[in-house]
Amino acid sequence: ANWIIRCAEDWLKPMYKELRLNLLKQAVIHADETTVQVLHEEGRKAKTKSRMWVYCNAKSSGRYIALYDYRPTRAGVNASSFLGDYSGYVVCDGYDGYNSLTKAKRCGGCL
Repeated sequence: ANWIIRCAEDWLKPMYKELRLNLLKQAVIHADETTVQVLHEEGRKAKTKSRMWVYCNAKSSGRYIALYDYRPTRAGVNASSFLGDYSGYVVCDGYDGYNSLTKAKRCGGCL
């Protein structure tokens, strides 16, 4: 398992960070979250629902980027934490948690 951990630390984390920076430069980002169940998560029951957030750009942009962000809750701060001061368009559903995106222009199911 050590070589997997080392690979993630040395290669995957920096690649994820770079992809996130490129994603945040896009004019349009799609965002959604779904439930996942994580077994043996410290301080949480096995049946507790966690969230996997996904952020991606339009496939027509030339270089498709889709990034997943695991969070234990559905709190809106998760979206603002990932997207930061992003000021483009966010295509998302009507979930109120996306109200934490103060600079983004929400569109899609939230109209």
